[in-house]
Amino acid sequence: MRFAVAEPKARPAASDLVVVPVFQADGAADFGPALAALAAAGGAAAATAGRGRGASKTAPADVLAASGYVARAESLLPVARADGGWALLVGLGAADKAGLETLRRAAGVVAARAVEMKTARVHLLLPAAGALAFDDTALARCWAEGMELAVSPVGTLKTTRKAGPPAGPARVTLVAARRRHAALRQGLDEAAAFAAGCLLARELVNLPPNLLTPAALARHARAAARREGLRCRVLGPARLRQLRMGGLLGVGQGSANPPQLVELHWRLPGRHRRPLPKVALVGKGITFDSGGISLKPAAGMELMKTDMAGAAAVLGAAVAAVRLRLPIDLTVIIPTAENMPGGRAARPSDIITMASGKTVEVLNTDAEGRLILADALWYAARGKPDHIIDAATLTGACVVALGSHFAGLLGNSAELIDILGQAGGETFERVWQLPLVQEHRDEMNGAWSDLKNLGDGRDGGALTAAAFLSHFVDDDTSWAHLDIAGTAWTNKPTPTCPRGATGFGARLIARALQILVD
Repeated sequence: MRFAVAEPKARPAASDLVVVPVFQADGAADFGPALAALAAAGGAAAATAGRGRGASKTAPADVLAASGYVARAESLLPVARADGGWALLVGLGAADKAGLETLRRAAGVVAARAVEMKTARVHLLLPAAGALAFDDTALARCWAEGMELAVSPVGTLKTTRKAGPPAGPARVTLVAARRRHAALRQGLDEAAAFAAGCLLARELVNLPPNLLTPAALARHARAAARREGLRCRVLGPARLRQLRMGGLLGVGQGSANPPQLVELHWRLPGRHRRPLPKVALVGKGITFDSGGISLKPAAGMELMKTDMAGAAAVLGAAVAAVRLRLPIDLTVIIPTAENMPGGRAARPSDIITMASGKTVEVLNTDAEGRLILADALWYAARGKPDHIIDAATLTGACVVALGSHFAGLLGNSAELIDILGQAGGETFERVWQLPLVQEHRDEMNGAWSDLKNLGDGRDGGALTAAAFLSHFVDDDTSWAHLDIAGTAWTNKPTPTCPRGATGFGARLIARALQILVD
């Protein structure tokens, strides 16, 4: 999809789909401004309206009078234009209550309808400047994000697919006065970066585990690095043994596919008046999690291909950060392994030595994510970053606590937690802060080893998991942990996400980095 901006004098052709926002006034849809804008664009409503090209015709007065539903956000009303084309009146609700996600969802609904109508070009007649509670940069960013994310490819491995995934219209033009164009173009550039990161994350999480082994994930990371201009290296088992990464090696030892550690770097080129902030992103990359010897129940195990969603999120965030040209010194660490049962697999009660030198008793081999993250956090900390953010589908306990609409957020930095909270609100990848206290840290002390990988009971599992990780981060290093277990996958399609991987975390972290360096 290509996005552009144009002045109101640019007239759409009859084959173009014209999209006009409709706002709510006094509890009902106010069609006057929308129809006036459509008339000014040269496509006044004709004497017919319907559900799409070739639909049955109805007098517009009757349709409009009966269409109070358009007052609600995300609703659509197709209206025939006088020039023979079609317009979509899209409901955004009350202007003073329409948020960023309202716009994304409305854009997603429009994208789906454009695909259905086989429309090649879309003209969006933007509301007047100041009509919404956010600026034109945010308006353009959210509209473009919503359309791009709505047509995320799914079912790409089906042999019966006819012509590939619905790509949406080839060109989308945002129509507004020239004085608004610079801000709109900035928003479109940001949307392209955020959407690229999110779509990459979705693509990786949707892949089946036979096609996304640890080595394959490393290849995808290397390919993304080549495309975007990051430096990349991959550490195999021999180098991991030299680094004494007992957590990553121990988790992966039961699989025929050996573990890897992916390391990516990017620094904004050029000379800088002050040192660039150093940020490390760490993402859990378990490409399939059977639970190991502590085998998971069969029901739902097919979704354990999503256990590398944290890795996908940080890789997507890195792609977005590079495309945004953020003034940052960025490192991305992805520990990746398969957690499988077998003759060589780790056993409950094994004691392993981590890269940091700490010993850990493995009480449950299904609490493996924290083991590979602990080694990766230690490795990331060697570069003395100013901030570390990790993302992981870490605990079912977080899903129980927060469901599928919020990620758990824990850490030792109020500043970083506030930034992630703000970023979550703006991207609608929402987070909820959970407590991380000394009692939880003490609970992870072991009887036979320095630490154990499981708390004393089922209570507070997301909290004790984060507390375990905190033992591998220095207190003076700003660190935040995102538990995205409940948000990485959806079985219920939304206007901006088909069924499957959500790409959660890529846009959230990228926006947090953007705020951090502002």
